[in-house]
Amino acid sequence: MEIIIHDIIDMMHSDPAGVSSKFAIPLSTVYSWCNGSRKPPAYVLTMMLNIIFLEGRLLTNGTAKDRLEE
Repeated sequence: MEIIIHDIIDMMHSDPAGVSSKFAIPLSTVYSWCNGSRKPPAYVLTMMLNIIFLEGRLLTNGTAKDRLEE
């Protein structure tokens, strides 16, 4: 399954402006990914997914320090 920028936006329950702000990516770049005129590099999508996943784990499992002490 290929992850696209719209999947990232949905996972974040956000919009292109939220993705731009969170990941410090120019809004015009995010819009160009959304409208298909440009394609984000795979490593950028992977980085975004990793950050979303790790933040979700922090929210559900406590802080990283708490998990290290287990």
